[in-house]
Amino acid sequence: MIVKKEILITEDHHNIRIDRFLSENYKHISRSQWQERIEMGNVLVNGKKTRCSYLLKMNDKITFFYSKKSEPNINKEFKIIYEDEDLIVIDKPPNLPVHPSGNYKQNTLYSLLKEKYNYEYCHPIHRLDRETSGLIIFGKNPFIIRNMARMFLNNEISKIYYTIVFGEFQHSSLLEGYIGKSLNSKVIKRQMFIEKNQLNNFIKNYQNDYKENCDYFNIYYKDNIYTYRYSKTKLFPEKITDVDHPFYKKITLIKVQLYTGRTHQIRATLKDSGFPIVGDKIYGPDENYFIKFLEENLSEKDYKDLLLNRTALHCYQLSFLHPKNQQILTIQSPLPEDLIHLLKYTTTPA
Repeated sequence: MIVKKEILITEDHHNIRIDRFLSENYKHISRSQWQERIEMGNVLVNGKKTRCSYLLKMNDKITFFYSKKSEPNINKEFKIIYEDEDLIVIDKPPNLPVHPSGNYKQNTLYSLLKEKYNYEYCHPIHRLDRETSGLIIFGKNPFIIRNMARMFLNNEISKIYYTIVFGEFQHSSLLEGYIGKSLNSKVIKRQMFIEKNQLNNFIKNYQNDYKENCDYFNIYYKDNIYTYRYSKTKLFPEKITDVDHPFYKKITLIKVQLYTGRTHQIRATLKDSGFPIVGDKIYGPDENYFIKFLEENLSEKDYKDLLLNRTALHCYQLSFLHPKNQQILTIQSPLPEDLIHLLKYTTTPA
């Protein structure tokens, strides 16, 4: 059922950004999701489309529509593959959100862990998107969570992923550059990767504070400040497979070594290097798939063109020094069945 919601702004909320107001008052939808809706024209102020940066005025009327529906189904088939008194390492299936966000409130890995194992305290130490499968670490106490969060931040945890991309990726590559907001995308959360040798061509178009070999720099664009952070990714092609697709004749299985941990690092790096990830609705061949997904308009043909109903990304290996016992832990998760099935065509070695 589609419900219309109207809000009259009072003096208490005068001069507050509309995206901030909505995310603070309707917390089941994240700020980035509200920004998506605003940019797509699904939120009106006084009957007109608006911008995320719009400052509300007293007596403004906000109008938006939302669908009242039950929480989406999830894949509950997760496995605990390592556990001690401090840590839990889980092999997460695709289509399982880690923590509450958007339409997912109780149907999350966090809720399932609390419900099934009755942990007094557990909290995810890093992120894994809903569609991404593979390894994720939960901490059982504040000491471990604090220390391992620092280790992730300082890139002291070795992270290896597998992904499948459209196209024939032939040679191992080390890609260095910067990742930040994609300024021309219709999708608010979309990041972009600028390779180091293309950086000057990018920054010359915007006011910026870039300094050579810096860890990050800022772009000043349309009254906003966007930060771009250094990114380093190593790519190892392992298998090239023939596919029946309207635009691509081949797909490639790639092992990915991360040396930094940026938002959507693998997805943005591969997309902007010309090899979009199979099944990825934001960074795939066409970001309009994501808009159609939000509007629940993806067709059977769309899914066929995506080749997979989820992003073909899998966290394969985590290796780190245990903060408590100082032992090195290396934990692996095998490639899941849906990705193995996708690769079962005539193959040629990379």
